[in-house]
Amino acid sequence: MKSFPLLVLCITIFTGEVFSQCSDAGVCIIGKYHRRELKQNESSISFGYIFGTSGKDPDINGTLNNLSFGTVFLEADINIAKNFWLDGGIPYSFISGPLGENNGIGDLILVFSRSFMIKKTHRLTFSLGGKFATGKVNSDDTLPQRYMPGLGTNDLLAGATYTYQNYYFGAGYQKPFGRSSNYETRLKRGDDLLFRAGFFEQLDKIGIKAEVLTILRIQTSSVRDPNGPEDSFVEIDGTNETQVNLLTTVSYRASKEIGLTGQAAIPFLPRNYNYDGLKRTLAISGSVSYFFGSK
Repeated sequence: MKSFPLLVLCITIFTGEVFSQCSDAGVCIIGKYHRRELKQNESSISFGYIFGTSGKDPDINGTLNNLSFGTVFLEADINIAKNFWLDGGIPYSFISGPLGENNGIGDLILVFSRSFMIKKTHRLTFSLGGKFATGKVNSDDTLPQRYMPGLGTNDLLAGATYTYQNYYFGAGYQKPFGRSSNYETRLKRGDDLLFRAGFFEQLDKIGIKAEVLTILRIQTSSVRDPNGPEDSFVEIDGTNETQVNLLTTVSYRASKEIGLTGQAAIPFLPRNYNYDGLKRTLAISGSVSYFFGSK
């Protein structure tokens, strides 16, 4: 079984295209951390960079893509008390495409998690938090939502993760409230459901994780009707797309305090729409982490 994550890693590295880690609106933070990756009561702060592109192919409705994204991110996994964590992160993104360029701070995500041990081998973790609209959604160039570093809504995040030895299974839910104030698109996203299943193995200083992520968008998205009054909106058929990704993560513990991480994914289903700017056909990420507070 230990050879399985190594096989997945090799497939990912030698595939012609490397795809986005999740292409999500924030819900992928639910169950993101396998708690065996950290020592007892250990916390971490991570700094990293993601480069990605949306691909050159236009959406099924003819909307142009060919966007590139460079994102610097700061993340933290803080152990507040025994079996109680605060996970969070905020990005700063640079976006460019056929219509122009934009950059700025993205949306802040904060999630509280509480774990319960069952018979010393089973762990059940409940998570509750939110995504907060700290990123800008307008620009002087009237760029649409896909060029924005923020999504423009405050969202509820909730979920649970079950862990047994090296295996874990999770489910998450994201509920956005309202619509973006971006005056070009005025996007209203549907709710998202996340299901993830994964395997983690620690080989001396190297950690390898492989997981399948499925994101179900429950409702279709709606945008401003360009042919109607200012407050007229239309629903876009087919925008409640399902995403399925195979995600692989490799980490290296250089010392007690420092760790390095790389991540990539392979999608099983393409995205036909990119109103929210989350579509990726290439993404590569790396980060460095500082660990503290272990016992």
